[in-house]
Amino acid sequence: MKIAVTILRSVGAIVIGYAIIVIAALVFQDALFDRVTHDSSLVAIVVGGGMTAVASVLGGYLLAQVAPSRPFWHAMFLMAWLCIETTLLYLEGNSPLWFDILAGGSIVLGVLIGTLIWLRFHDASETTVTP
Repeated sequence: MKIAVTILRSVGAIVIGYAIIVIAALVFQDALFDRVTHDSSLVAIVVGGGMTAVASVLGGYLLAQVAPSRPFWHAMFLMAWLCIETTLLYLEGNSPLWFDILAGGSIVLGVLIGTLIWLRFHDASETTVTP
């Protein structure tokens, strides 16, 4: 039973972190700016992309909150998935490399920052930080 709960928390942490990012992208990029692309205005790119990056900090924080025993491992898995997703989006050929690197990179960095914030404000004795 204990291992099942651990597995559910691990998977749930990653799903929650990713869901926060996806929902933020839908709200901040698609709903507010009718889809942010490399052809969008500078305001749409900065605000839409920036708010999605900020939401990724929240995603990283919540990921660590749900899986507190090894939050860095969970964040690494989510960041790897985001890198794969960004690569696949680039290979579709719809946007220039600079746009996909900035978009994906800011989200990956946000997850890392969110996880590090969680680690900073929680007792180190309760958490395994080393990967």
